[in-house]
Amino acid sequence: MLIMSISRRNFLKYAGAALIAGSATTLSSQYLVSSTSRPSGTATTTTTVPRLDDLEKRYKPPEYLEFMEWLQSVSKPYEGKKIVTAFELEPSPLALQRMDPEHLQYSGTQVSFELAPFVQNLLNTGLAISTQAPTYDLMNVDNAQVAKFRDHLIPPQELAERYPDLTYPKLDTEGFFKSVWSFSSKYPQDLIYPPYEMDLNGDVFQWPQDMPMMIRFYRKDLYENEGITPGRTWEEYFEDLKMFDNPNIGIYGGGSMGLPHPSILFEFLTHLHSFGGKIWDIDDNGLRCVIDSDEAITALENYVRFKSYSDPTSSGSTWSELGLMMSTGRVANAIQFADYASVINNPTTSLSSGKWGYTPTPSGPEGSFSTFAGAGIGVSKYSRNPEASWLWLQYATSLGTQIVSMQDPLHHSAPTREKAYDDPVIQQAIESGNLEYLKVVKEVISGNNVATLISFPGWPQIRVILSIQLANAWVGKTTPRQALKKAKEEIDNKGPLFQF
Repeated sequence: MLIMSISRRNFLKYAGAALIAGSATTLSSQYLVSSTSRPSGTATTTTTVPRLDDLEKRYKPPEYLEFMEWLQSVSKPYEGKKIVTAFELEPSPLALQRMDPEHLQYSGTQVSFELAPFVQNLLNTGLAISTQAPTYDLMNVDNAQVAKFRDHLIPPQELAERYPDLTYPKLDTEGFFKSVWSFSSKYPQDLIYPPYEMDLNGDVFQWPQDMPMMIRFYRKDLYENEGITPGRTWEEYFEDLKMFDNPNIGIYGGGSMGLPHPSILFEFLTHLHSFGGKIWDIDDNGLRCVIDSDEAITALENYVRFKSYSDPTSSGSTWSELGLMMSTGRVANAIQFADYASVINNPTTSLSSGKWGYTPTPSGPEGSFSTFAGAGIGVSKYSRNPEASWLWLQYATSLGTQIVSMQDPLHHSAPTREKAYDDPVIQQAIESGNLEYLKVVKEVISGNNVATLISFPGWPQIRVILSIQLANAWVGKTTPRQALKKAKEEIDNKGPLFQF
């Protein structure tokens, strides 16, 4: 058996190469776009797959039509302006990109979308803020990176005060789900769920852009053939993986995100909190690492045992490669971000379209926890077009725009605004259409068990330590106990106390 030893030196090489190559291949082929910047209104990358330009046929709710009429009335001074946005290559930004021809029609403003995999997006936007360059007018900021970016964006409330004539009279800043508002819009984040349940009184510096939530995917056709329902606990999930694991016919019990990359942290959090573990103790003095607790070790032991019945490529996979495993029918189960339902159910590119069911993640002694990994969107302090950027920010995060974007046949995702679920067209799609997975997402976010990574200035270095040690445990280089003890030791050497 080949054991892969992952050194700190190789972390960036493996993570960057695998993610950029894998994600770009997976998403470009299934989403039909390149990860390079292009102006709005131009054609997507040509492939043999139809583009499904259905924007004119989509239902447009009154909220959307009213906002677009207002946008048209105030945009005259900015006709011909060009603004540049930097996004991760994920379903929500791609849906906004496909809506852009209509935005151009009403506003006259050209929008260039730079769509790049997570690591590349972080490198690009990090370089822009470190040099204070006007490269991007708007940037999406992952919730685990808010500490790094918060001083480089213009808070929306400041933009509203600076440009009252460009602020929508019916602007609603209270309609976002409390989870995405607390985790993605503020720094410090409000840690409103167990095991922390702390309000840190953070300042708002951006608005929620998407809210990927981890849920359990399962091949409902396989389960129906066996006459069983998916297990609800981690022990039952393990038995499910064993039952459906059949490498001889090219299908594995499950798939995971074992690459030393943020993805392994997101997946591990669903185990960690469900067994009563956590990464940090937090008090008035700061954050202190407790990742080597008995509960955390038990959670990691639970996680790595699934490797025996998982697709072997899991060791080099992030959420993008896991999506490819699912689309090609290689796995019967997965803990994956809900937004990837739009990838695996794309009938023109997925071999398993229409065969998936959804449940919350399995439960441990402390219940079922879903990891939140959303991002926000904000206007750069170094933008040369803050007025047009402020208008676009309002458009991109409005209720009406979300309802229209959720109807995209290729790139639908969970909305950040709660009232989107009340729209009758969306309700119908959830009950009997391609948004069925949102039943589970709403169930999860309506509960009290949402896990997230905590952002603070030292987090980027800590993320590397944790990702490497979790990946070493996954591939069998170390035991779970050894991995978490080593992680605690290395983190303490950089602290041991960390501040927001």
